[in-house]
Amino acid sequence: MIPPFEFENWAVIALGGVPNTVQVGDMGIDGRIFPVGTRPQDQHSMFAGDWFPVQVKQQDRVGRPDIDSFEVVMEREDRPRGFFVAFSFTSDAVSECAAFHRRTNRLIKLITVQEILDEQHVQKM
Repeated sequence: MIPPFEFENWAVIALGGVPNTVQVGDMGIDGRIFPVGTRPQDQHSMFAGDWFPVQVKQQDRVGRPDIDSFEVVMEREDRPRGFFVAFSFTSDAVSECAAFHRRTNRLIKLITVQEILDEQHVQKM
């Protein structure tokens, strides 16, 4: 049996991020990516410094409702960019990310698990 949250942790680490230490009640954030050249001021504080949220769903065809929820996270945390990982995304999810960018100038990067495995995610970062 796969330990709980192992997939989420793998995906966040594969993107170069830090998995959330709190898995239940994480408020929609499975991990954080710190831009190159920045470090959290206090490594025990997941809210220190400059960072981008990561959401991971272990499912196919992630749709607009999940994107809508992640948009709320990005606005609440005042983040300009976020990353969403899943096996695949619906066309509604892709369209909503584009509309969210037009409305708010915030960017959600959709990354598939296959792109991580093929190491193609780096171009999207």
